[in-house]
Amino acid sequence: MVPYLIERFAFEKRFGVFATLFWLLALQFLTIYTFVPAGEFLEDNGWNLLGELFRGTGAFAFMTLGVIPFIALPLSILAALVVLATRQFRQVR
Repeated sequence: MVPYLIERFAFEKRFGVFATLFWLLALQFLTIYTFVPAGEFLEDNGWNLLGELFRGTGAFAFMTLGVIPFIALPLSILAALVVLATRQFRQVR
């Protein structure tokens, strides 16, 4: 949330990389907290295949929570360096 706010107010971008990552995180949590209980409910009522599909989708969202930071950190550092370098070169001219 903090990088999203920095991007919003410091870089004055309405929607950028951090906003995308923030909403992706929110979507992952929403998927986990809706699909896993729904899958357990379906399994308890005899819908085993559909319940397993729901729980598998929730598990997939949980696994991607661990992968996203490894992608986001280098991407965010690179984006910040590009923005700062661009501002530096514009001030020199």
